[in-house]
Amino acid sequence: MNENATPWNRLRALLDSMFVFSNRTRSTVRVVHQTFDDAKQEHVVVVEYRAHVKAPGAMKTDQDRSKVIGRASMASLRELLAHGKRLS
Repeated sequence: MNENATPWNRLRALLDSMFVFSNRTRSTVRVVHQTFDDAKQEHVVVVEYRAHVKAPGAMKTDQDRSKVIGRASMASLRELLAHGKRLS
């Protein structure tokens, strides 16, 4: 592990390995709440771990799909329709 990693990054890496998500894109850890439990004489820290995952079946967007598609000529369409009528 990187020796420059903060304790929070190490905790996040540990939680990532504990809760294995095959389609995880990123994760975060943050302190939600801190308090002191007088009855048990304990410091209580509530930590939130979030793993951002892709929805099942979600596809990666392909930027090349936005390219302009060439149109067929009207003559080609007429030929296709005429051929279809001949088959019926």
